Amino acid sequence: RPQDLALLIATGVTDVEVYLPLRVGILSTGDELLDAGSEYLSLMKKDKVFDSNRPMLLSIIRRWGFEGFDLGAIRDEKKLLREKLDEASSEVDVIISSGGASSGDEDHVTKLIKSEGKLKNWRIAIKPGRPLALGFWNETPIFGLPGNPVAAFVCSLIFAKPALGLLAGCGWANPVRFNVESGFHKKKKPGRREYVRARINEDGHAEIFPSEGSGRISSLSWSSGLLELLEHEEKVSKGDLVRYIPYSGFDL
Repeated sequence: RPQDLALLIATGVTDVEVYLPLRVGILSTGDELLDAGSEYLSLMKKDKVFDSNRPMLLSIIRRWGFEGFDLGAIRDEKKLLREKLDEASSEVDVIISSGGASSGDEDHVTKLIKSEGKLKNWRIAIKPGRPLALGFWNETPIFGLPGNPVAAFVCSLIFAKPALGLLAGCGWANPVRFNVESGFHKKKKPGRREYVRARINEDGHAEIFPSEGSGRISSLSWSSGLLELLEHEEKVSKGDLVRYIPYSGFDL
């Protein structure tokens, strides 16, 4: 950081040891995906969607100081996925994929890691992001993020950020949290942790986006952070203290 540089110079330090930047490959899976810039008519005629996850995740990775490698978007075919993972595992230090992590017939990421790689964790009791898959492919760490953009965003912050920091040599860092007063009422299912898109209003109270759908990308631009609701909590009333995690704590 600039302040660290100033301290080094002020104390006469001219040379320091550093780690090589972590190489992180970003992959999207799904028959429905179109790259940005594709013809809009194709989107309307063929029931396609633009792949927003890959550019979003690449931007996040680069903001964190890592080298981002665009591995492209591939169809939901096991053979293609196997070939892409084999290729990527020889070129990058970490693979982050989005899509194909659930349990549907065409969700091959988790199944392939489980059968031919090493699946360490799958289906975590959080919202959004339950089908998150964590494992290894040819000894290369792989994060299988959900395909929904909000879930992919949240899981990259909560799970990928501290793990990548550890792999990069800067140690494990939990996100900055502080208590703020709730400006809303909300009921919650017990037994799972929830991350709700939120921002701080002019009164210093937390307000949440009106829709919790994991496809509402606009909520990510609207919000300035996440509220963390723990497993035992069943409701939040106006005036309660809630845990707020600002995006600025993730360098976003």
